Amino acid sequence: QAEILGTLTLVSLDPDRPVAGPTLEAAQSIAGQAALALDNARLYQQQKQFLDSMQHSLLPREDPVSEGLDVSAVYASSARMEVGGDVYDFLELADGRLAVVLGDVTGHGIDAAADMAMAKFVFRSLARENSAPADFLAAANEIVVEEIGEGKFITMLYVTVDGRDGELACASAGHPPPRVVRSGEVVPLGVRGLALGIAPGQEYEPERLRLEPGDAAVLFTDGLIEARRDGELYGEERLDAALAANAG
Repeated sequence: QAEILGTLTLVSLDPDRPVAGPTLEAAQSIAGQAALALDNARLYQQQKQFLDSMQHSLLPREDPVSEGLDVSAVYASSARMEVGGDVYDFLELADGRLAVVLGDVTGHGIDAAADMAMAKFVFRSLARENSAPADFLAAANEIVVEEIGEGKFITMLYVTVDGRDGELACASAGHPPPRVVRSGEVVPLGVRGLALGIAPGQEYEPERLRLEPGDAAVLFTDGLIEARRDGELYGEERLDAALAANAG
C-alpha cells in the first residue's frame, strides 16, 4: 500500500469546466514530482539526524577533571556540511597525566563517521600502552594503514600533559601544530609528520616543553583556519592575533 505524503485538491468554480483531461494529467504529474521531493527531503533529514547522533556519540560528553589543568573544548560544525570528520578525546593515564587526541578524517557523511569511530577506538586502545606521543602515533599509523579505505587518511595530533609539573609532550601526524600562549606571546610547536594511513613504518618526532602557571596550550583542526568569508580564509595570522588578544 502506498504511503500518503500529502494531498493536492483541485477545485473548479465553473460547472461548464470540470477538472478533467489535460488538467488532471498535469496535476498528477506535478503531484508525483512534489511527492518525490518531499520523500527525498524526509529521507535526507532522517540520515542527517542519524549522522549527527553518531557524531556526537563519538565526542566527549564532558570536559575532564585533571589536577593543575583547566580543560575546555568547543565543537562547531560547518553549516555547509552534513557531517564533518573532526574527532577529539581525553584519557587520564595511569601516572596521572592527561592524554589528548585531536583528529581529522577525510570525507564527510557516513564514511567519515565510521573513520571517526576508528580513530577514537585506536586512541582508547593504544594510549595506555603507548603513552609517549611518538610511540602512540607510530602504532596508530600501523593500524590505520591496514583499516582505512584506499586514498583516505587521518591527520592526528596527540598530546600528553602533566598538570602537576606542567610537562607537555606532543607529536603530529599531518595535523596543524598547536599553539602555546604565554604572556600574550603565541608560539607554534614545531611538530610534523605524515598523516596516518598513507604509508607504514613512519616515525614521528615529538616536542616537549614545560607549561608555566597561566600558560595555555591550544589545539585546533584546519576547519578553523580554513573557515572562509567572501572567499577569504581566516588563516593562522588571525588565529594567533585572537589568541594573543585573549591570552588571559
